[in-house]
Amino acid sequence: MKQPVPYVIPEAREKAIALVAGGDMIPAIKLIRQVTGLGLKEAKDYVDGLKGEAYARSVPVDVQAKARALIAEGRGKDAVKLVKRETSLGTRGAKEYVDAVRAGWVPAEPPEERPVLSDRVRAFKAAGDYESAIALVCAETGMQREEAHRFIEALR
Repeated sequence: MKQPVPYVIPEAREKAIALVAGGDMIPAIKLIRQVTGLGLKEAKDYVDGLKGEAYARSVPVDVQAKARALIAEGRGKDAVKLVKRETSLGTRGAKEYVDAVRAGWVPAEPPEERPVLSDRVRAFKAAGDYESAIALVCAETGMQREEAHRFIEALR
């Protein structure tokens, strides 16, 4: 079963993303452990999931689109080269960005174009993935599991 996504207050999440973007993984993991109470492995996994978002902030939208197209064609190495050439990321950062895109850690659309929460939750419900719907609501709203359950049930 998929582990639920821990809720991290937005200020701490932004600070963790900034730390990751600066290559400060250990302080980011410590911060996430402090604010969530997660164990070391869980906090590391969470911080690893932030890499894509941290790197995506330094990759222009048009370069992201080109990199996604290359990845879809199975040309991951070319995507890494493109990201490295078009951004300030080094080889490691470009590779981690491409890996994060492959893993689904980087949203395909900018946040302002992302569908509203209720629509994304409805999509999870329709797919029968109730646990992901609960995790999404908890992560984006700070609701506890019971509150999230009531919110999801109220959606038509």
